[in-house]
Amino acid sequence: MKALLILAAVLFFAITLVMAIFFRDERARGRLRFIRNVGWGYVIAIVILAAWSIYQNGF
Repeated sequence: MKALLILAAVLFFAITLVMAIFFRDERARGRLRFIRNVGWGYVIAIVILAAWSIYQNGF
């Protein structure tokens, strides 16, 4: 089941990239921008959680 979800996610990203690059689809580009912003949000959340952990536990 987990492998199926990962395969579906990879397939979604591949199709979106093809649509954005080769067909210049604006909706696909919008999806890629959204995915990029979500990725940056994830990175920021991880950094904040790491800083909080360091604050609570020390080095």
